[in-house]
This record gives sequence, structure tokens and C-alpha cells, in this order.
Amino acid sequence: MNSSQQNLRKIRVEQRLKLERYQAWEESFHVFDEESALAVEMALAAGRPLLVRGEPGSGKSQLARAAAQELNRTFIAEVITATTDGQDLLWHYDPVARLYDAQTLAAEAAARAYQQELEEEEANLLLEDEQQSASPPVLQTDAASRKKNARYRKKKVLQQKRQHLFKAIGLSIAQQNGLPGKTSEELQPSNYISPGPLWWALDWVSALRQHERCRCPFYHPPCFTLNRSEETTGRGTVLLLDEIDKAEPSLPNALLEVLGNGGFQVPLLNQTIMAQPSNPRPLVIITTNEERELPPAFIRRCLVLNLRLDDEQRLRTWWSRQINRTEPFNQERALVKWLAERGEVHFENIFAVRIREKAAELLVRDRREAKQAGLIKPGQAEYLDMLRALQVMTEPGSNEQQLALLERISSYALIKYPQE
Repeated sequence: MNSSQQNLRKIRVEQRLKLERYQAWEESFHVFDEESALAVEMALAAGRPLLVRGEPGSGKSQLARAAAQELNRTFIAEVITATTDGQDLLWHYDPVARLYDAQTLAAEAAARAYQQELEEEEANLLLEDEQQSASPPVLQTDAASRKKNARYRKKKVLQQKRQHLFKAIGLSIAQQNGLPGKTSEELQPSNYISPGPLWWALDWVSALRQHERCRCPFYHPPCFTLNRSEETTGRGTVLLLDEIDKAEPSLPNALLEVLGNGGFQVPLLNQTIMAQPSNPRPLVIITTNEERELPPAFIRRCLVLNLRLDDEQRLRTWWSRQINRTEPFNQERALVKWLAERGEVHFENIFAVRIREKAAELLVRDRREAKQAGLIKPGQAEYLDMLRALQVMTEPGSNEQQLALLERISSYALIKYPQE
């Protein structure tokens, strides 16, 4: 790579990056290799989403978080589930909240009208009583009878007013669902549209404007704060759609317009949402564990990065760059050495080399056995779990104790299927 190409690089390669704690994400470390860094940079240059394939625990999600930090962009993460609706990733319309508000406004209007009529009726009854008091004296029995009639009439009037109230509420709701009168602006459908993750990623400014307008916001990014919105706008975003293979096929199909055109329509607003020329185009990173096949049309709209822990070509490339490496290439041995190096990235100056290599050897052995049995192979996440447990359960520098404990606890991290 010549010097002019190096100056174009945005992602630092083979450097230990500390990822700060973010929301539910723990503090961690990441190292970009040449392939993953180039894939991120190509996705930025081409304006295409990056689909990251790989087995569980290979660092797919962390790659998006690390890319956001390296590019100094706002990180938005959305975990896809079996119930995730593709429409909600764009925008969410809440007709139930609109109906509730319409009913509330109708009830309030009818209650005010009822209260006004009741006060007028009571004023008329009071005036009638005063007029009768000013008239010539009558017999006591006549006065008692008159008071009884007045109480009966007042009770009957209250019953009639309650009936009128319910009729007024029903009539008012029916009218306000058609949006006449001065409450029509409050009940406009546009006041019940909440921007989804892709809207925030594409155009933060219009998403913020719609979020503030929405009477019942359905979603906002975990990183969202009003006092940082102006700063966020100029930085651009990295959007992670994690584990898209968990969703029904309708979800990736719903994203075809966004992935193909870089925008989408909101018919209720008569508005097109697209990345603004003045701001960086968002980087969308989508991960899959290959549990469900994705539609071909969806894949065609993405760039694809395959993360395989034991990829021979990647390991050969890494092996060739090592200094003082005289032994011939062996794929399993190279994987052990590579994992030991990654162990030092995450647990700097905590474990001796032989401890990290022993944990890697146990992982590689179990991966071989899982492959033969047709089971899902343990990955880098399980390797780090073993080292993390050793760090807590043993004293620093107690190599023999760590080796002995590692043999005992490794099965809990690596063997996750029933044994015959």
C-alpha cells in the first residue's frame, strides 16, 4: 500500500482500541484487521450497507461499535427479534393513541357543556325558589309539597343531564373522528408518527423535528439527548441492525427501498426521508448468524463481510506477518496463536502466554469436536469468557492455579449441548 492510499485510511488496523461503556454495552477492546477495516471503508465509499456474516461470538456487533468510535460517529443499535416489524424501523403510526386523545377531547368538551347547562338549570331553580319566597304566605302543607316537588324536579333534571352527557360524548367522538372544529390540528395523523431507527440514522434533523411534534413518541435512539442533537447532526451515524436473521422474511423485504435508494416515503406526511447532502451518509451494519436464509434481493443491496474464526486465508496472512515465525504454517496452531494475541488485547498484562494459549487450545479442540458432531462451534466469546472467569477466580500471576482451574471450568464455557 503506497503512502497516498495510507492517507485515505479511516480505520486504524492492528491497533488496540478501547471501547468505552455505552448504555448496556460493557467496556471492551477491539482490533481491526485489514479485511474488516477495508470492508467498512468500502461501505462508506459505496454508500451501501455492510452485511456481516459469521458464527456467534465472532465480534460482528462489536465491529459496528468500534467503527462508530473510529469514525467519531453517533452509534445507534437495534436488536432484531422475531416480533420486530420492518415498518417500525422506518416510522411508527399510533392510531390507538389518536383515538384515545379524540375520546378524551370529546369527553372534556361534553363535560364542559354539561357543567354549563347544569349551572344554568340550578340558577333557574334558585330564581324560582326566590320568586316563590317573595309571594304571599301559603299553608305549611303547601310549602312542604312545593319543596318536595322542587327536589323531585331537580333530581329528574340531573338524570336527564347525565343522559345528555353520554349522548354528547358519543356525538362529539363521532364528529372529532372526522376531524372538524378547532381540535382537528391536534388530532392530525402526522402528530402520531414516531421516527424509527433508520429515520434517525438517515436524517437526524427531520427525525428530531418529528419526534418533538409527535404526541406519543414510540422510539428514540438510546444516545438521544436534546442538548447534543446539534453535535450529533454533523457527525453522522453508524446504525447496527443486529441479528436480522431472527426476523420474518417480511422484514428484510421491507428494507429493500431504503437499502436500494437510501431513503423512504412517509405517505401520511407526504415526505421523503433521505440523507442530507450536507451531512455524512450513515453507515448501516447488519449482522446475521445464518439461522435463517436472507432474501437474495436483500443481499444484493449489501456489501458482505464474512467473519470466520478459523478462516485459512486470514490466518495465513496473519501468520506471514509475524516476526521470528520460523515454523511452517499449521491452521490450528495459527488459530491458537491468534487467539492468544487477542486474549492479550482484552486482558493486557494479566495472563502469561501459556495460560492464554492453553485456553485457546481447549477452544480449538472443542471446535474440532463440535464440527465432527455437526454442532455449533464455540467462538471467541467463549474464549474470552474463560479468561474473564480466571481473572476473577484466581490470584494474579498464579499460573499453576490458573492452569488447573482452566481445565475444570472450560467445559462450562465450551460444551453447551447434551452429552451422550
